Amino acid sequence: MKKSPTLILKNKKHLIKSSKIPHAVKPMLATLVEEPFNKNGWIFEIKWDGYRALAEISKGSINLYSRNNKSFNETYRSIVNELKKIHHEVVLDGEIVAFDEKGMPSFQHIQNYQSNEDTVLIYYVFDILFLDGVDLRELPLLDRKKILRKILPTNIPHIKYCEFIEEKGISFFKEAKKNALEGIIAKDSESSYHSGRSRAWLKIKTTKRQETIVCGFTQPKGSRNYFGSLILGGYENDELIFVGHAGTGFDQKKLAEIYSKLSPIIQQKCPFNKIPKTNDAITWVSPKYVCEVSFSEWTKDKQMRHPVFIDFRHDKKPDEVFKENSMPLKKVLKDENNLTNQSKEKKSTKKKVNSSDLENSDNDHTLKLSNLDKIFWPESGYTKGDLLNYYKQVSAYILPYLEDRPESMNRFPNGIEATHFFQKNAEHVPEWVKTYVIEHTTQKVNYIIIDDEESLLYMINLGCIEINPFNSRIQSLEYPDYMIIDLDPEDISFDNVVVTAIEVKAVLDEIGAECYCKTSGATGLHIYVPMGAKYTYEQVKQFGNLIAILVHHRLPDITSIERSPSKRQKKVYIDYLQNNFGQTVAAPYCVRPKPGAPVSTPLKWSEVKIGLDPMQFTMKNVLKRFKKFGDLFKPVLGRGIDLKKCLSRLKEEESGV
Repeated sequence: MKKSPTLILKNKKHLIKSSKIPHAVKPMLATLVEEPFNKNGWIFEIKWDGYRALAEISKGSINLYSRNNKSFNETYRSIVNELKKIHHEVVLDGEIVAFDEKGMPSFQHIQNYQSNEDTVLIYYVFDILFLDGVDLRELPLLDRKKILRKILPTNIPHIKYCEFIEEKGISFFKEAKKNALEGIIAKDSESSYHSGRSRAWLKIKTTKRQETIVCGFTQPKGSRNYFGSLILGGYENDELIFVGHAGTGFDQKKLAEIYSKLSPIIQQKCPFNKIPKTNDAITWVSPKYVCEVSFSEWTKDKQMRHPVFIDFRHDKKPDEVFKENSMPLKKVLKDENNLTNQSKEKKSTKKKVNSSDLENSDNDHTLKLSNLDKIFWPESGYTKGDLLNYYKQVSAYILPYLEDRPESMNRFPNGIEATHFFQKNAEHVPEWVKTYVIEHTTQKVNYIIIDDEESLLYMINLGCIEINPFNSRIQSLEYPDYMIIDLDPEDISFDNVVVTAIEVKAVLDEIGAECYCKTSGATGLHIYVPMGAKYTYEQVKQFGNLIAILVHHRLPDITSIERSPSKRQKKVYIDYLQNNFGQTVAAPYCVRPKPGAPVSTPLKWSEVKIGLDPMQFTMKNVLKRFKKFGDLFKPVLGRGIDLKKCLSRLKEEESGV
């Protein structure tokens, strides 16, 4: 007879809530650390070398899927058939592992399972997220483990409970290494389950391994057929970069298989902005396939030394492939202890912005915030709660630049190192959140409008680290409030951006146009000219174009107005096209999804000088600055320049070019 969740959970009722079974859950992910450790309150499991898989069992229906919500139902039918023997409505998390003839986990065997279904598969289940109408994710890990052990049948040969040991991680790691296993996973026994990368779960590998993207191959030499080595890449700051080339790890069969896979996607163009230097001619391919390699170490120029091909990763997408840096163990454990203490304080104190919800009786609505302990900046340890706290404190400064403006959403639900996506259409928003429909040429878009602090925090809670408003307000949609000159460096010192910004100001000063500067929050600077919503987007864009041309003529050696990045290497791109209708840039005072959590910060012109470091302004230190200087950008929303007079003076300047 099936036990009810209330009997299984006993005195944990206050931690749970009745709900519908969650679908397409994004898994909780571990942070890579450098070494094993012993620690009370932590448990240790084997890091299985297979495919991460979540299983939803509901009313006789089974959905087995990958971390990217790719169905495994057809691929691993034997696992699906055995899941039918679990007579609960449940969501499980685990790893599908294949074993070789010696009984050892083999990643190659799971890759080739469909061509050899005699391979032994086991689904090792290590967590339970939902049981019979009850969401378990907020329960401590050990409580979830106890529930899992009770509901998981012991008579299913290919679905097994993942065992663990407590506290003694160092000796466990030595055994894993001795048995040639991939590594171990360390988990805080008190941790709740939150999708995305977390420091409550840590992974320690016995060898260095990395997912990479196949970007090309070299010609074979000697007796080898098909190709010599694979050219490998990965993403860094949204740019695809070269990380090495693997020429080993293939037998004749694998060489043929890879060549047949790559041949249809051969292309002429190099997928990297910077073409790597190699001794052999390269055939480029579309960066479509992900593979895993082992290697000895990272070199100073960010390449893998001695990479060895393991196999393709069909469960990973290219845009998920970033260099995985290991974190210093002491820092991670220290930060995790701080987060644990903060979490305990939150549960025992009165609700604030970084609690589970924010009440607002004036507007008669409730803003519910979620996953506040989720790490959004793995390197710094900053959480989603830290981000929400920042925006609450800076709301008085940022709201004037958001009010009545349609917003394009760039969502990072699992932090800056995970997959992000753009969303313009506001769907399923609460009634109290204002929206506005714009008919574009090809579609209607229902944009979100941020008019108050609650709307701001609602959007941040969706994972929008940065905020990207229209240049115009809905009351004068065709008439922008300001012009933007975006200075974007291509592999050139930031000092050159400063020199260019000073020249832009000089040009604008000469024609009587006031202007204001802020850091982009990334690698560049933004210069705003107030327009007062008196001129069309086309007029403003053409004005920006003229300014860009004039500045480029004055600084031809360090600037470019070429749109193609390949044609503006080692130059500062003067981008005036941000003044097209619907184009957006990061708002002043907003945080950017970059390491260190930099903030797009208004500057005094006296600060725009050689040595300026835009990364010095971060979410953790700018509030004191804002309180000291006030809103330096306020004139941007003023009455605006007299464009006719400025153009008249500009003609005089152009005649002297």
